Amino acid sequence: MPVQVQFTGQLPHNVTQAQLDSAALKTGYTYQQIVLANFQRYAKPRKKFNMVQIQSPDKTNGLLRSASISANDAFNTDPDVLAKMLGADAVIKMNVISNRMMSDLASMGIGAVHNIIFLGTQMDPVVGGSISNKTADVFANCGLVKNGETLWSAEYQKPTNWHISGTDVMNKITRKMGKRFPF
Repeated sequence: MPVQVQFTGQLPHNVTQAQLDSAALKTGYTYQQIVLANFQRYAKPRKKFNMVQIQSPDKTNGLLRSASISANDAFNTDPDVLAKMLGADAVIKMNVISNRMMSDLASMGIGAVHNIIFLGTQMDPVVGGSISNKTADVFANCGLVKNGETLWSAEYQKPTNWHISGTDVMNKITRKMGKRFPF
């Protein structure tokens, strides 16, 4: 289950590419763990095909490391070739893009100003709903591929801001995927 994570948008000025790559690798591994937990959590005996066993991320990553394949390379590898290499029947691939718009501090400031203007007065917030304090939009898509066919796919988008962390968004996205995973 390789997860490709990309950070785009207004990135901090003092962040190096090596730091972004490290963060993407760690975030991808976290997504692997959480999506597996949610697939297992919401697997129900009444589901039609409950005979699916998902390989652990540790085993998957170990096999990829022993073959000298990075997470990004694994994501871009043909799913059938990857399945054979991992000793699996099918492969779940996931792509996550975090498009950063502003810092948490800027988001908090916009939220505070919004509250002062519209909640501290009796003004009708004509434009209040259009003032956004989100720090990033997280887009995630996931698919189960076997023999060149997509058996299942899901795509979700959630915003983050200064009081909704990336981990919270990660949990919400993977929970939805787990609930809708048919196997």
